[in-house]
Amino acid sequence: MAGVASPLSLSPAPSARGGSRPAAQSHASGSQSGKGFDVINAYKRAIEDDKVPHPIAAILALVELIEASTASTVTGLASELTIGRQALINTQPSLGVRAGCQLWERFFALSMGGEDFPSYKRSLISQGRSFCAITAPQCREKIANLAVDFLRDDCVILTHSYSRTVIQTILRAHKQHKRIKVYVTEARPACLGMRTHQVLTANGIPCTVVLDSAVAYVMERVDMVLVGSEAVVESGGLVSSVGTYQVALVAKAMQKPFYALAESYKFLRHYPLSQTDLPIPSTSTTSSTFISAGIDSNQKHQVSTVVPLEFPTLIPNSHPPAIGAHNPLSRPTSSTPQSRSPVVPGTPTEGMGGNRIEMTREMESINPTVDVTTPDLIDFIITDLGAPLSPTSVSQYLVAQFSS
Repeated sequence: MAGVASPLSLSPAPSARGGSRPAAQSHASGSQSGKGFDVINAYKRAIEDDKVPHPIAAILALVELIEASTASTVTGLASELTIGRQALINTQPSLGVRAGCQLWERFFALSMGGEDFPSYKRSLISQGRSFCAITAPQCREKIANLAVDFLRDDCVILTHSYSRTVIQTILRAHKQHKRIKVYVTEARPACLGMRTHQVLTANGIPCTVVLDSAVAYVMERVDMVLVGSEAVVESGGLVSSVGTYQVALVAKAMQKPFYALAESYKFLRHYPLSQTDLPIPSTSTTSSTFISAGIDSNQKHQVSTVVPLEFPTLIPNSHPPAIGAHNPLSRPTSSTPQSRSPVVPGTPTEGMGGNRIEMTREMESINPTVDVTTPDLIDFIITDLGAPLSPTSVSQYLVAQFSS
């Protein structure tokens, strides 16, 4: 697509493929060459860092796999990487993992050259770690620089759930002395909107938490909707925290602009035809998948099969809110509905024993954690590619990248 720069520096560069560059050191004790390597645990270690998104954690896990590999040929290394990617895709609920694996697969295919294998392997490790440590954070920085221009002084924003990129953009506007007011949804069942509220209020930004069911009520008070994303699909649609779709529907009905922020490494080669057409793993996953050095590519690995998301489907929350040592958002684990705080007099629930009955974890677990916001509801997707893009332009770019 003309006028759009390449999104990522995770691409073969002649200067980065020489044999003089030293191999990056492994940061995982279980990643030593010649021993079994658990790619799932490598991913989980990476995602423990709150600043590392799911696609980058997946790439870091695959880089560690290369470091641990004893394969002596490109074909052998490719076989191990294929097994590693499938293990991650088939066991992790985040679609960002699939996006990261697709990006690394494309990079690996394009980087094959005529240099000697040890130099080639060092080049893969070096470029992979450089991308994760330098380029990926720069993507979020570029988006914040672009998106902050959409936030005028005295702007009132509605955001949904928790997004690092949205928060960084709002903080950037605050540093520019723009007066910003934010409404954030509670975003059940994970209640990650409380995490957004905590960060913004700690930085002196007025922020009000609203019920997910109160989105239409507050929409007339806001100037725009600003949301993050878990993945951007080939249709130009947005996969994000469940509830984003209905926020977009209300914004469209009330003629409020809806802007999505998405790093280009979250682009996902998938075209969902409905809300249930998402490649999310089933719950029957194994605890770990080991990839040993020199493994037979025909060896069977016990990993779960990928099934379309159907309601009800158990999808575990990938990022629980971290709000101090005591988590006020914890839910009862009993299968019996629990009563909690007293009901305020005059509310519709007054007279029901004086307590509010809440959903149990079992009730919550039959609900999805993500939904698809269709491209017709999105005004712009602001990425690190340059100028803000329409969903159609993002779709065309994504298709072109993976068809080349």
